[in-house]
Amino acid sequence: MRKRQLITTGSFVRLALRVMKYQPFWGRRVIATLWARLVTWGKPPMYHAARANLRHVLGETASPALLNRMLYRLFYNTGRRYYETFYNLGRGITRAQDFRPPVLIPPETAAHFEQALAMGRGAFVLACHMSNFDLCGIALAQHLTVPLQALSLADPTPDVEAFNQLRERCGAHMTPISSEALREALERLKNGGVVVTGPDYPVHNEDEPVTFFGAPGNLPRGYVRIPLRTKSPVIVLAPRFEDGVYKVIANPPMELEFTGDREQDVAVNLRRILDQVEDFIRQRPDEWMMFTPVWVEDERARPAR
Repeated sequence: MRKRQLITTGSFVRLALRVMKYQPFWGRRVIATLWARLVTWGKPPMYHAARANLRHVLGETASPALLNRMLYRLFYNTGRRYYETFYNLGRGITRAQDFRPPVLIPPETAAHFEQALAMGRGAFVLACHMSNFDLCGIALAQHLTVPLQALSLADPTPDVEAFNQLRERCGAHMTPISSEALREALERLKNGGVVVTGPDYPVHNEDEPVTFFGAPGNLPRGYVRIPLRTKSPVIVLAPRFEDGVYKVIANPPMELEFTGDREQDVAVNLRRILDQVEDFIRQRPDEWMMFTPVWVEDERARPAR
C-alpha cells in the first residue's frame, strides 16, 4: 500500500506539470479556494498535522476560531503555491526573472549574502519551509554568484525526487543527505560556496527532541556540525508572499559561538538558530508549509496504522 501511494504522488507531480501548461494564471485563486475548502471539510491527516503544529505556534490561549481561520489561510496559500509552481515550471519557465508572480531578492537579503561570502568561509543557509520555497529557492540559486548545494531529504520519495529534478533544471544542485553529500558540503563551504538545508522539517528516531516553541519537537540538530567544522557564517531565511510578490527574507549572517565543548557548541548554536526560525514562523504562521507532526506529544497521539 505504501509503495503504491508513493508512486501515485510522484505521478501526480508529473501530471500536474503537463496539465498546468494549459491553465490560466488567474485560476490560482479559484483552485486555492477549492483546495482550502476541500481540506478543511474533509480533514485528511495533513489537516490534523497542520492543526497540531499551528496550535503550538499560536499558543494554548488561541481561540478555536483563530485556529480555524489560520488553517483555512494556510491551505489556501498552499493551493496557490502549488498552482503557481506548476504553472511556471510546467510551461518551461526556468528563469526566476520571468516567474509569475514575481520572485524578488530584496536588497537587504542580497547585502547579507555579499557580506557572508566576502568572509571567504562560505555561507551555510537554513531555509524555512514557508510560502513558495520552491520558486524562491530557485530565485536565490540563480541570484548567487557561486553555485548552491541543497541538502535534501535522504532517500527521497518519488514526489520529492520529481521536485528535485525540477530544481536541478532551474540551477540548484540537489543532493539527498548521505555521507558523500555531507563531504561535498564541507568541501564546498571550505572553498567559499553556499550550502542550504531546512531546519524545520521533523525527523524521527534520529536525534533527541529539541525545544521548539516551548515544547519538545522532533527537529534535526546534526546540521549545526557542518558550519561548526568549517567556521562558516549561518544565514537563516524564509520566503514570504507580500504585496503580490514572493520575497526571500534573510537575517544577517550569524557567526557561531565556540565554547570549547563540541556538544555544547551544537546546543548553544542550535538554540540561536531555532530562535530565528520561531520568529519567522510566528510572523506568518499561515505560510508555514508543514504537514507532518513536529512535536513529540502530537506524534505520540497519532493513531497506530
